[in-house]
Amino acid sequence: MYQTALFESGFMLDDPKDFASRVYNSVKSSLNISPDATVEEENEAEEVGAETEDDPSKSESNDDAKDEL
Repeated sequence: MYQTALFESGFMLDDPKDFASRVYNSVKSSLNISPDATVEEENEAEEVGAETEDDPSKSESNDDAKDEL
């Protein structure tokens, strides 16, 4: 609670990673997420490539926007 008050008042925290970790743990417990759960990373490059392959008009509009610059 003390660190939250410091943070909100504009002061620098001694250990911001520890503070963030406790905030994340609090959110996890509120959402009933296991503390041992891991986050699966998503590859944005694959998603963007798949979107433009599905709809050729999107890639054309991107090319037009680049030409205008």
